[in-house]
Amino acid sequence: MKRLGKVFVMTLIVLSFMAAMPSIRGITQSFRENVNPEDRIEDRNKENEGSTSSDEGIKEDPKEEKEIDAKDEEDLSKDNSEQKEQVPPIEKERDSKSESDKTIFLTFDDGPSTLTPEILRILAENDVKATFFTIGKSVEKYPEIVKQTYKEGHMVLPHTYSHEYSIYTTLETYYEDLELAKSAIEKVLNIELPYIFRFAGGSSNESSFKYGGKQYMPKLTEDVKAKGYYYIDWNVSSGDASADYDNKEKMLHNVIEGTKNKNFVVALFHDTARNTKMAEALEEMIISLKGQGYTFRTFRDITQEELDTMVKLKISNKPIKR
Repeated sequence: MKRLGKVFVMTLIVLSFMAAMPSIRGITQSFRENVNPEDRIEDRNKENEGSTSSDEGIKEDPKEEKEIDAKDEEDLSKDNSEQKEQVPPIEKERDSKSESDKTIFLTFDDGPSTLTPEILRILAENDVKATFFTIGKSVEKYPEIVKQTYKEGHMVLPHTYSHEYSIYTTLETYYEDLELAKSAIEKVLNIELPYIFRFAGGSSNESSFKYGGKQYMPKLTEDVKAKGYYYIDWNVSSGDASADYDNKEKMLHNVIEGTKNKNFVVALFHDTARNTKMAEALEEMIISLKGQGYTFRTFRDITQEELDTMVKLKISNKPIKR
């Protein structure tokens, strides 16, 4: 009986609470409706202001982001330019000299061409390095050959961009061509070249007469020297740019006889496509020159002492008087 009484009481309490729920909801709704709407908006604004204030500490200005990105790109550009490989500076003299006092620089003009890889193969097989005075337009045409040439330890320097003798019309036309020739190499190899080059036709050429007159080269050579350049000629020629170009034996004779009684030689060749006979004679020339006791050098690691010797022998910066 007591248990039944407790259950009955609990049931009455639950039913009473359920009956009172609508009244409680009405009171709550009435209270909410009596709050001023403007007060509620003001409260929300205050909440939003608080939220904005806390976010400002971490939110980034889009304009500032763009400025930072632009600065990063500028820094990256500077880094890339600073990564340009520097050709070793010209040393006063070589650290170690060979027992021989005979020196030879093999130089090849007017490339690169389809013959250049064959020249590189022969040089590699005979463990000899050389210098290539290139035509800028050909550098742009055969960039991979230029890269191979430099990668294998040879030096690449400017000869001319166009090899048109009209470049010898004014000082401006010449320097425009030289700058294009230099830039073509520097872009392909990502290096900064030394102030060393070879004139198209050599410093004493007469091809310039038609354009700048007889006194043009004397004037130009003095001007480039004043700018700090070394222009390089030669004192032995293979003859591969003459009528001898298809005569292997004659070119071999030109080099072997030309080097006799000379302790310091800059030899001229041309790695143009037609000079297959020169390429055939090249290995025999190298073997003969080694037999004569020559040390093979390049303009990649040339010393000031060697440059001074060239100037003294009038192989470099030769005065032109007419």
